[in-house]
Amino acid sequence: MKKINAFYRMLMIFILISLSARFAGFLRSWPEVLLMTMTLVFFFAGVSHFTKARHDFEKMVPPAIPARMLIVYVTGVLEVVGAITLQIPSLQKITAVALILFLIAVFPANYYAAKSGTLFRGKAHLGVVQRGLIQLGFILALYFGALA
Repeated sequence: MKKINAFYRMLMIFILISLSARFAGFLRSWPEVLLMTMTLVFFFAGVSHFTKARHDFEKMVPPAIPARMLIVYVTGVLEVVGAITLQIPSLQKITAVALILFLIAVFPANYYAAKSGTLFRGKAHLGVVQRGLIQLGFILALYFGALA
């Protein structure tokens, strides 16, 4: 049996945590479930920009872009701040819009990583179609969680 990619395992855990919080009564609505899932995704993704994985993130940035490690750190900060502000009701809408634009802005790095064969934690990066569908799912979760 093939092992499930670590990214998918993490995403499934975040979804299960959010669903459990809904069924336990900690989250009152399905949009809150979507926002909690996105909060977990962005928080842990952002924090990972400051771990050993930062070197893999740096390889995802196309070589033509200068200060690649700085880009990794800045995007990590943006993801953590986005995760935190998704949980502040008065900032949810603007944060959702900002994170949707962020996801669109970083897609070229994901495309480059998939096409160039960049390894992430020693494994092949997700394919362009897989990553595109995941990012579309994140965009839809942000939209339906905060904007619809």
